[in-house]
Amino acid sequence: MPAVPPRRLRRFSAALLLATSLPLALSACSSQEDSSSSEQPVFSSQAPAETEASAGDEAAATKASSPSDSTDKGEKATTQQQEKGKDRTCTELPNDPRTVYASGTAPGRMPADDGSDFNYWIADIDNSYDPCATISWIIFRGSMGDVEGPTGTGASIADGLALYVNGAPAKDMSVFDRVESVTPVSDNQVDFTWGERSRSTAEGITAHHTVRLQAQGDTVEPISGEVEEFNKMWVDLPSYQLGTYD
Repeated sequence: MPAVPPRRLRRFSAALLLATSLPLALSACSSQEDSSSSEQPVFSSQAPAETEASAGDEAAATKASSPSDSTDKGEKATTQQQEKGKDRTCTELPNDPRTVYASGTAPGRMPADDGSDFNYWIADIDNSYDPCATISWIIFRGSMGDVEGPTGTGASIADGLALYVNGAPAKDMSVFDRVESVTPVSDNQVDFTWGERSRSTAEGITAHHTVRLQAQGDTVEPISGEVEEFNKMWVDLPSYQLGTYD
């Protein structure tokens, strides 16, 4: 075998060393990258949102489980209403007006309280009677006549109003050409509006009046509005007895 020159031998040794060390270096680098990659922390944008949502849910649950101001006020109002109801006295009349004068019925006639032959014949009823209310009422629709029956003329058509204070009648029923409305304005006050035939019968209702009535003691008094016009009908004219007659 021929002798290898020293220079070529050194080159061959260097090349062999490089070829041997390169794979080892690459392997070590790859291992380091894998290790670094596995240890690197992972961040998710969903994690903070879940935390915030959870905190929000807990706050909502806490708020829901605590009594709200509105609930407290509602319970207080209910209690006050119940206490107020305990103080109210309900009248029990021998004949309950809600039965005797039921809405939509025509039970008969009402004689005048002055002993005359005038009678009011009931054709219909709108009953707003309340035995527990400070002031309540019944509206009658019908016409005037005698003991035999209604007159049957246009001029005889009339409405009636009965007012009750604490469930008892303030007086017997009074007639008006037309009862237009009774509107509560407070626990013991109502506004009463009625119409009159101020000209010919053929023209019908041509005048309208309003008065404010207030419960005072066991009766009602006009306190404002057209007081004089009201008293002409309520005080000066005969009333009609609250009862049922055949």
